[in-house]
Order: sequence, then structure tokens, then C-alpha cells
Amino acid sequence: MDEKIIELIVAAVLFILGAIVALGKGDFLISGYNTASKEEKAKYNIKRLRLLVFAFVAVISVGLVIGSLLEWSDDARGYFAAVSLVLAVVYGILTYTWARKI
Repeated sequence: MDEKIIELIVAAVLFILGAIVALGKGDFLISGYNTASKEEKAKYNIKRLRLLVFAFVAVISVGLVIGSLLEWSDDARGYFAAVSLVLAVVYGILTYTWARKI
């Protein structure tokens, strides 16, 4: 029972942080962007980058909630981890293509 509560709290915190970024109040939470110079930041469409961050975090949060409520087996958790890794790669690719100004 305690594990479920912790997973749900983590999912809620992640979702809230993603929403803060999506609303434009949490750009400092975007890894790499927060330490970039003004010239580097100017190369990115910040609205698209915020949307990507929110989408990625929202998918992970929803997965955590579903996994917690359905009491996934260890195999299912492994599959979720694999899907999360693939999503992270897609996120990285989209960050350098779709969210970048041309």
C-alpha cells in the first residue's frame, strides 16, 4: 500500500512540474536549456520545447499511475521502462529537430 501512495505522489509531482514548464513558469527546470547561453537559447522554439517536456512528463506520469493502480508485474514494469527509454530517445530527437529554430 505504501508503494502505491509513493508512486502516485511521484506521478502527481512530475505532472505538476510538467504543467509548470508548459505554462512558461519553469524554463529553469529544462535540463540543458537552463544553463545555455542566450545565443544557444535563441536557437530553440521555447513553446515547442515546453510542449515536448510536458508531453514526455505527462506520459511518464500517466504510466506510473496506471502501473500503480493495476499493480503491474515486474515484467510489465520492465516493458514500461523500455518504452520510457524509447520515448526519451524520441524526445531527444524531437528536441534537436522539431523544437529547434531553422
